[in-house]
Amino acid sequence: MELEGIGERPTLMDRANVAAVLGVAVLSVAGCGFVGMASGGARASTSFPGAAPGSACLSTPTTGDSTVMVEWVDFVQLHGTQFLAGVDGQIPAVAADQLGPVVGRVGCELSVLKFRSAPGRAVDGDAAFLSPGTEVHAIRGFPASCRVAVPIAGVNRVYLAQTKDGGISRTAPCAKAP
Repeated sequence: MELEGIGERPTLMDRANVAAVLGVAVLSVAGCGFVGMASGGARASTSFPGAAPGSACLSTPTTGDSTVMVEWVDFVQLHGTQFLAGVDGQIPAVAADQLGPVVGRVGCELSVLKFRSAPGRAVDGDAAFLSPGTEVHAIRGFPASCRVAVPIAGVNRVYLAQTKDGGISRTAPCAKAP
């Protein structure tokens, strides 16, 4: 079947190019407005009083429309280090008696925000899916700079420290089981 005005059937690439142009046009129109404002004039959230300076929670609304879709990984950032859960396969939860002292608290849950542009870098206290106020614990036998745990619904989920290696995030060697 031929389309009128076109000698041959459009390829998948032709369709993808049209979709990309339309997507950019829609985002350009939808992105008009003020930074920190959602459509309909919603103001940035004030429901994260524990958010650190520079956190997206201080300037990004929790209501309105998002014009940027973010696919989050389960992380928390503390003391300049990002800790990820579930990246190297499921790390078994730790028993309650293995939890050490509280080493930090979540100040901002990024996944509930409605981004109108790409999010910036995470800051200490930011997490993807952990609620503000959630306590982050050291794990006995590991430095808190390598491995931490968060009690979630009766399970102490383990988060492993990440390092950058040539621009690629990798689990820090100290976070691996001895």
